Amino acid sequence: MRRFGSRAVLGGQVLLVTLALFASRPAIGQTGNDSSASGAASSVGVKISEADDYTQWKQALNAERGTDPASFRIADGFQIELLHSAAEAEGSWVSMAIDPRGRIIVAKEERGLLRITLPQQSGDKPRVETIDDTLLECRGLLFAHDSLYANANNSKGLYRLRDTDGDDQFDESTLLYRSAGGAGHGRNDLALGPDGMIYSIHGDSVDLPTEFFDATSPLSEHRQGQLTREGHVLRFDRDGQKAEVFATGLRNPFGIDFNADGELFTYDADAEFDMGSPWYRPTRIVHVVRGGDFGWRGVTGNWPPYYPDHPDNALPAMDIGKGSPTAVKFGTRSNFPSRYRRALFALDWAYGRIVAVHLKPSGAGYSGAGYTGTAETFLQGRPLNVTDLDFGPDGAMYFVTGGRKTKSGLYRVRFVGGASQDDRAEATAEADQAGDAAARQARQLRRRLESLCEGDDAERALAEAWPELDHADPWIRYAARNAVEHQPLDAWRERALDETHPRRAVAALLALVRSPEADDLVAAASRMAELNLFELDEDRLEMATYVVERALAGEAGLQPSTKTALAERFGRLFPHAEARLNRRLSSVLIGLKSPDAIERTLQLLATTDDQAEQMHYLFVLRECREMNAEQRARYAAALGRMRQYQGGEGMPKFQRQLQNDWLATLTGDERARWQTMLAAEESATLPPIEPRPEVRKWQAADLVGALDDVSQGRDLRRGQQMFAAALCVRCHRVGFTGAAIGPDLTFVARRFGRRDLLESILDPSKVVAEQYRAVRIVTVDGRVLSGQVLPASDYRSPKLRIAANAEDPSDITELDKQQIETYETSLLSPMPQGLLNSLTRDEILDLLAFLESGGLAGVQK
Repeated sequence: MRRFGSRAVLGGQVLLVTLALFASRPAIGQTGNDSSASGAASSVGVKISEADDYTQWKQALNAERGTDPASFRIADGFQIELLHSAAEAEGSWVSMAIDPRGRIIVAKEERGLLRITLPQQSGDKPRVETIDDTLLECRGLLFAHDSLYANANNSKGLYRLRDTDGDDQFDESTLLYRSAGGAGHGRNDLALGPDGMIYSIHGDSVDLPTEFFDATSPLSEHRQGQLTREGHVLRFDRDGQKAEVFATGLRNPFGIDFNADGELFTYDADAEFDMGSPWYRPTRIVHVVRGGDFGWRGVTGNWPPYYPDHPDNALPAMDIGKGSPTAVKFGTRSNFPSRYRRALFALDWAYGRIVAVHLKPSGAGYSGAGYTGTAETFLQGRPLNVTDLDFGPDGAMYFVTGGRKTKSGLYRVRFVGGASQDDRAEATAEADQAGDAAARQARQLRRRLESLCEGDDAERALAEAWPELDHADPWIRYAARNAVEHQPLDAWRERALDETHPRRAVAALLALVRSPEADDLVAAASRMAELNLFELDEDRLEMATYVVERALAGEAGLQPSTKTALAERFGRLFPHAEARLNRRLSSVLIGLKSPDAIERTLQLLATTDDQAEQMHYLFVLRECREMNAEQRARYAAALGRMRQYQGGEGMPKFQRQLQNDWLATLTGDERARWQTMLAAEESATLPPIEPRPEVRKWQAADLVGALDDVSQGRDLRRGQQMFAAALCVRCHRVGFTGAAIGPDLTFVARRFGRRDLLESILDPSKVVAEQYRAVRIVTVDGRVLSGQVLPASDYRSPKLRIAANAEDPSDITELDKQQIETYETSLLSPMPQGLLNSLTRDEILDLLAFLESGGLAGVQK
């Protein structure tokens, strides 16, 4: 692996290297500046590319020691050391904490705890001792209240360890809480809250307790007796006697920490199985508020899958993307520059990196969007299977690697930069804090509303919460609605139906439609049919659509007149300028059987390049028996495009299920025809193409004047033949014709004008989408590969597939990602120029007409 440091100094058990981060620095495996000279620090994006290896952690399985820090990349001005590599008997480490004397406590993956005392002098070895040999896989460790708290996942409990006789050994171990459920997405990290409570975060394998006070809404599924699988946060007093369900709706969050404002954050995992689908959501930083329900419910195997993001959920702070979250920690106790003291450090185990997330106060919450440098790759290595981190009394960052029986190491990161760097960071931090006073007031209001979930004074709670249902801040709106839902339904049902303020009425109806009573769903939808939707902003309009969705999904028995009124009102807004609202509106209007919904949704399907949006529209249309023959042909062509979708392991299953659901709506003969065509298209091979002599070196100016003739009497069959003769068929598909290496052109005419389409063929490098750019790869053994990276069916694949020959899509090279030394993308298109030079003027016009037809004329014949 390439080394990016200027030197490596060997001293005892410590490897030391100082590294620099340059503004042009790419991700691991990509080319960058190898100079050791100082450069201005720059925020680096955290996007994972096709070349990044999800399985890099496997390189640590048989390693003799922790990864050499000289191979890491780290932010400017920081120094990293390998302090200790785990001996074989010391196991693989999953968590850590620092005790009041500055010693490192690590938890072994299998059983027990170790205490590591670092040497006072360089060259000496750390002292390692066993301090517990009973607790199984402690994923969370916390020193608080003169005790060590341990979340022992495979022991299925929260334990408190104490030294009662002062001999520096834990002689008392007390089980404070035993939790039921599995251990996969299990009992994870711990944090001490500003209220002195112990906060414990669990994945969705752990059962939600029913015996504790629950701050989440009484109208949520688990409060209504349904069995749900959702990650959650519990909080306990120091003795485990007082406990509360603090927040729910998470998947598998591992780390948990409070910022300097006393606000709680975690880094939640994605569901890789769902990747690429509209119900997939990436790994994300979550601001965990009291009473928050973040929407995740465990996979049930049902179809359709559960959509986790609803307008009645609490809001996420920031999407990170692909990854495998482990611990998080704010830099509050570090001696780093203020930019990093305010940052949340989030660990990504799979891709071997520590991400620094810079969140700004935004009302009663925080925002990571809308400004430059929201997140950066602070540290990355290969392998660097990071599991936990903490900050020591010296202000340095300490972190450990391990998990899945891999080699573990203990590392230290220190800031050694100059004062000028710190001054720049301080100036930036002061500018960031300009709005802190208003943010503090907003958080205080939100917390006061959150406290209304306790107590039995419904009149007072409603008087305080109800006016805030239309607050401009979504966090305050959420807290207000949660407070309302905690009150007896009889105390606010009529008030919700009688509310005349449009925005407040929508929030109140959103609360009412969550009721388990069918009559409440009918009443909420009926009232929604009376509201003027044009008075709502986009957020409230999304809430309004969800009210109707809930009523329809609940089989509430809406009257035909109510459905007609709702279809008429929502139909005026469809299609909408906002894609997220089009997804909601299409679902609602098709559910209401609005007359124009099918055609308008098909048009949206044809004009979007976003895979998840395409799949959403395929999903909502799949059971529409009212499609005519031409609409069914367009739907089938779009359905065929799913074979080139990039996704997780679930994508082939989703594709089959969508196809089966749609075919079930057809009559016998038509079903058989489409089934045969879809099967034939899946197994089709491209015929050989005879070479043609050059006719002319065409330029755009030669053809622009004839573009109007494309609309008049063209030969679509010959256009299809020219699609093959010009070699387009080798990389592109139109309808059921062609391969799926380059962009699908079935609906290209819906997105581009005729002249733009012609110019993109004549000059393919004029505009090249990122995913279709050529790459140049140099391997660790010196080979050079060039071509286009083909999307993998599963991004976790350790192989990279490269199409090296644009004229022969079967010429594919597979490369182990571990072999990649450098990875560069080009602004040039892999599509050759001059592909039209063997065609006559009329043949080019026929080709353009064929592209504009979407290839459907031949299908219908």
